[in-house]
Amino acid sequence: MDTTGMRRAVTAEVTRMADYETGFWAIVDGLGVDRGHAGRLLDEAVDRIGTGWGGTADPYALVLSWMPC
Repeated sequence: MDTTGMRRAVTAEVTRMADYETGFWAIVDGLGVDRGHAGRLLDEAVDRIGTGWGGTADPYALVLSWMPC
């Protein structure tokens, strides 16, 4: 097993996800949504995805679909 390649792949994914989360909060702030409320929605999205509800595995996308336009 090439653990060096695996470490690089995991590091790249972790970096990408951190950037994705930063972008999520920027959108939340831009919409003027309270971060506490958005955080609770994110918890709900994770719970729903964990139980098989919905057609996405992306809690950020699910929460953003619930946000006002």
